[in-house]
Amino acid sequence: MFTVHGQWQIDITPPNVFVNLVGAFNCEGMKALEREARRKWLDYERGQIYCAVINLSEFEMTTMDSIDALKDYFSDMEQRGYRRIDYIGIDALSRKIISELWSQSDIKVQLYLDVASYLSQHPNHRGAAKWLSD
Repeated sequence: MFTVHGQWQIDITPPNVFVNLVGAFNCEGMKALEREARRKWLDYERGQIYCAVINLSEFEMTTMDSIDALKDYFSDMEQRGYRRIDYIGIDALSRKIISELWSQSDIKVQLYLDVASYLSQHPNHRGAAKWLSD
């Protein structure tokens, strides 16, 4: 068994879940993130949470096996009825991976360069999570 790599913070304010990913994730890190997210989802009825905001500004990518774990996490989001996912801190590589992961989905995906550009479009989310401030 390997040590969990990667850090995250999950804040939920229905209908939104705010996820901050920091560092490099291995498969164990992605699975631990998925377990915590599932535990937090249990506090809400299906359909109460349908938008996700995922901050990748300090995300340092991931290993190939953790991408498979990430696909499982995204599949859960789709099955729970998510309608929109906003990604913050997108670079060329993450744009390619995200586009491939969601290419067969009806979920609306929006990409933002940084937190400031996200907040300019969603000012009511300022302060919804610690990392959502200027």
